[in-house]
Amino acid sequence: VTFLRNGAREETVTIVGVDEVDPVSGRISWVSPVGRALLKANEGDLVSLRVPDGIDELEVLTVRYE
Repeated sequence: VTFLRNGAREETVTIVGVDEVDPVSGRISWVSPVGRALLKANEGDLVSLRVPDGIDELEVLTVRYE
Protein backbone atom coordinates (compact mmCIF):
# COMPACT_ATOMS: atom_id res chain seq x y z
CA VAL A 1 0.00 0.00 0.00
CA THR A 2 1.33 3.43 -0.96
CA PHE A 3 -0.16 6.42 0.82
CA LEU A 4 0.38 10.08 1.62
CA ARG A 5 0.61 10.88 5.32
CA ASN A 6 -0.98 14.26 6.06
CA GLY A 7 -0.77 15.20 2.39
CA ALA A 8 3.00 15.51 2.46
CA ARG A 9 5.05 12.38 3.01
CA GLU A 10 4.63 9.40 0.68
CA GLU A 11 5.12 5.99 2.28
CA THR A 12 4.89 2.42 1.01
CA VAL A 13 4.27 -0.50 3.34
CA THR A 14 3.59 -4.19 2.94
CA ILE A 15 1.01 -5.63 5.33
CA VAL A 16 2.15 -9.04 6.58
CA GLY A 17 1.55 -11.54 9.35
CA VAL A 18 3.04 -10.94 12.80
CA ASP A 19 5.87 -13.41 12.18
CA GLU A 20 7.03 -11.57 9.02
CA VAL A 21 7.36 -8.03 10.42
CA ASP A 22 10.41 -6.00 9.40
CA PRO A 23 9.78 -2.26 9.92
CA VAL A 24 13.09 -1.26 8.31
CA SER A 25 11.92 -2.90 5.07
CA GLY A 26 8.41 -1.42 5.34
CA ARG A 27 6.81 -4.74 6.34
CA ILE A 28 4.18 -4.03 9.01
CA SER A 29 1.83 -6.36 10.84
CA TRP A 30 -1.85 -6.49 9.95
CA VAL A 31 -2.57 -6.00 13.68
CA SER A 32 -0.50 -2.79 13.94
CA PRO A 33 -2.44 0.50 14.05
CA VAL A 34 -1.36 1.47 10.52
CA GLY A 35 -1.92 -2.04 9.19
CA ARG A 36 -5.43 -2.22 10.65
CA ALA A 37 -6.27 1.24 9.31
CA LEU A 38 -5.15 0.31 5.78
CA LEU A 39 -6.31 -3.30 5.66
CA LYS A 40 -9.72 -2.60 4.09
CA ALA A 41 -8.80 0.66 2.36
CA ASN A 42 -9.10 1.15 -1.39
CA GLU A 43 -7.28 3.48 -3.74
CA GLY A 44 -8.48 7.04 -3.22
CA ASP A 45 -9.69 6.46 0.35
CA LEU A 46 -8.86 8.87 3.17
CA VAL A 47 -8.14 7.02 6.40
CA SER A 48 -7.85 8.66 9.82
CA LEU A 49 -5.25 7.24 12.17
CA ARG A 50 -5.09 8.22 15.84
CA VAL A 51 -1.50 8.93 16.89
CA PRO A 52 -0.16 10.15 20.24
CA ASP A 53 -0.15 13.80 19.18
CA GLY A 54 -3.51 13.83 17.34
CA ILE A 55 -4.85 12.42 14.08
CA ASP A 56 -2.91 11.57 10.91
CA GLU A 57 -4.76 11.53 7.60
CA LEU A 58 -3.65 8.80 5.21
CA GLU A 59 -4.62 9.15 1.55
CA VAL A 60 -4.36 5.76 -0.14
CA LEU A 61 -2.64 6.13 -3.52
CA THR A 62 -2.19 2.50 -4.61
CA VAL A 63 -3.06 -0.95 -3.33
CA ARG A 64 -1.21 -3.92 -4.78
CA TYR A 65 -1.75 -7.56 -3.86
CA GLU A 66 1.01 -10.14 -4.20
